[in-house]
Amino acid sequence: MNLDVSVHSYAKINLGLEITGHRDDGYHDLISVMQTISLADTLIFNPSDNISVDSGVPGLAQEDDLIWQAAVALRHATGTHQGIHVRVEKEIPSKAGLGGGSSNCATTLLVLNRMWGAKLPADTLAEIAATLGSDIVFFLNGGTALTRGRGEIVELLPDAPARWVLLVKPRESLGTASVFQELWTKEHTNGSATLRLASRQREGILDYRLMRNNLSLAAQRVCPSVQPILTELKEHSSATLLAGSGSTSFGLFENEIEARITEKIFVERNYTTFLCTFVPGHEVMREKLSIMDV
Repeated sequence: MNLDVSVHSYAKINLGLEITGHRDDGYHDLISVMQTISLADTLIFNPSDNISVDSGVPGLAQEDDLIWQAAVALRHATGTHQGIHVRVEKEIPSKAGLGGGSSNCATTLLVLNRMWGAKLPADTLAEIAATLGSDIVFFLNGGTALTRGRGEIVELLPDAPARWVLLVKPRESLGTASVFQELWTKEHTNGSATLRLASRQREGILDYRLMRNNLSLAAQRVCPSVQPILTELKEHSSATLLAGSGSTSFGLFENEIEARITEKIFVERNYTTFLCTFVPGHEVMREKLSIMDV
C-alpha cells in the first residue's frame, strides 16, 4: 500500500433545485438534479496514529470538519484503531454552494474504507454518509443524479450532455443555514419542474427551460451582490442558476470560446471565477477505481 494517497474531490452544481417543504427533523424536503464538475480539491492521505486534518480552511475547528467527522464515523462503524492524517489542497471555495465539504467527506469515506481494509459495502457507506450531511450520499457516486428527501435519496441518471460551466462568486460567502432561514414558505414549489428535468435527462436531453433554483431569491435577500451576477450571466450563457444555496452562480455554455469571453467580463470586475466542465459518471468511477489501487 502506498503511504501517500492523493485523490481528487469534485465540486457540484444543481441543475435543478426545488424546496418542497419543511421536515419534522428541522431540515427541508427537496428535489434536485445534481452534477459533478471538474473544479476539485485534492485530498492527500497519510497513515497516522491519530485522526487529524489540515483542511486549508482558516478558522475551521477540526471537530467541525466533515473530513474529520467521516474518519471518526468510519472508525466507530468498523471498530478499527487506525488513524489518518488528511491534508487538503483547497480549490473549491467554502460556503459557495458547490458542495466542497460534502464531497471531501464522501471521498474520505471511500478512501479510508479501502486504506483501513474495512471493505464496507456501498449501502453501508451510504448509511454513514446520510448521518453526516445531506449531499454526501450523492458524492459517493457523482455524475448526474436526481436527489430527494433532504438530499440523501439518490437516483443515478444518464450522464448529462457535455457543457462548459462558468462559476462566478462575489466576495461574500453564504452559509446554507442563513439562506434557508430567509426562504419564504410561498417560495416552496412542488418539485414538478425538476422531476421533468430528470425525465428529459433520461432521454439524453438537458432541458434548460426546466432548470430552476427556488433558493435564489432568499440568497439574494441575504447577499444582494448575487443579483447583478445572475443578471449579467443570463445575457451571455445558455442557462444560468444560483449554485446550491450560493453565493456562487453559474452559466452553462456549449462553446468554450464564448465561456472564456464571458469569464473575462467578470474577471475585469474583480469577481472570483472558475471555468470548468461537467464530470460524467464514468470519470468519477475511474477516480473511485483508482482508490482501489492504494
